[in-house]
Amino acid sequence: MISLLNRTIIHIIFFSRLCAQIDLYVSEFRFFPDEIQMLDLQPDMVQWSVAGRFLLLDKMAQQLIGLGLMGDVQMVGGFGRQNYTFVEPVWMGVTPGGILVVDRLDNRIISLDYRLNFIHSSVLEPRIFPELAAVDPWGELFLYSSQYHSIFSVERGVIDPIPHIDLNTYSDIRSCVREIAVNQDGTIGVLTCDDNVHLFSRLGQYRRSIPALVSKTYFLVPLRNDWFVFNQDGNGVSILDNVKLEIPGVSVPVMDIKGLNRSIAVLSKDHILILNVQYQ
Repeated sequence: MISLLNRTIIHIIFFSRLCAQIDLYVSEFRFFPDEIQMLDLQPDMVQWSVAGRFLLLDKMAQQLIGLGLMGDVQMVGGFGRQNYTFVEPVWMGVTPGGILVVDRLDNRIISLDYRLNFIHSSVLEPRIFPELAAVDPWGELFLYSSQYHSIFSVERGVIDPIPHIDLNTYSDIRSCVREIAVNQDGTIGVLTCDDNVHLFSRLGQYRRSIPALVSKTYFLVPLRNDWFVFNQDGNGVSILDNVKLEIPGVSVPVMDIKGLNRSIAVLSKDHILILNVQYQ
């Protein structure tokens, strides 16, 4: 009886996965304030911040931008009003303790408060020159270095010199990595240039690899218990449900995508599009 019940439950779950439908609904449309246009800034990264705010990063201009609900703008870096600058910022994100910026060439992690005020910086030793980063819900930072083809963990500004995930040990994981991300449970996802997603536990143990079934994917978006991938043309798919998704054409080409709870923020050239994700 128990065995039959278990098989029935598994069948129901599997059938619901096959029949899943995912829809994207426009929730909000935020144009960039005039100040960003006047400074000729071209943000290529977006992050959800606190109290309905967003963070934008223009890597080329070395500029970090904070956007408020009422269109207020704060800046730090290249053309900012504050005196702290970056050498080669490659990532920024929000943690329970504030905002972190990863500077690749300078091998530093810069800590800011939520108003973009400088707190302190930490030097990374060994010098791994990280290109990609992600932070888990508890504030632990993960850095990908192509030099080592490994993911390192950083806690309270201190890097563990032993790789958290040594991707060299997996012959089927290509050395070209486009993005890493961490979901709400601490699962670490790695998107490689051959459009495959490789999942690892929070402790760095390999779980599975899943083909994205979308070509030229650049964005890996964890959302609740699902994982989405998108390309710059706005074509996407849920890799667990194999349901195809499409970003509205007005926001294409896509510069970046980030998820939060049941919503995704799509960064385009002159606006942020917020979409609600609904399962049916």
